[in-house]
Amino acid sequence: MPVSLRQALKENRLTDFVKEHRRDKKGDATAFNSTLEAMAGKSKPVPKTSSADAPDD
Repeated sequence: MPVSLRQALKENRLTDFVKEHRRDKKGDATAFNSTLEAMAGKSKPVPKTSSADAPDD
């Protein structure tokens, strides 16, 4: 019976979980990195705002 990640962590059976899921399809590295950066609080560079000295009107 497959071990879920939650169950593996709870029962200290992480090795069993890894063995069962070793051949799983690889994930999307770009999506993973974006999510990781978002969780770490890193944001994309913010574009410069227009200066108060040069109004658009």
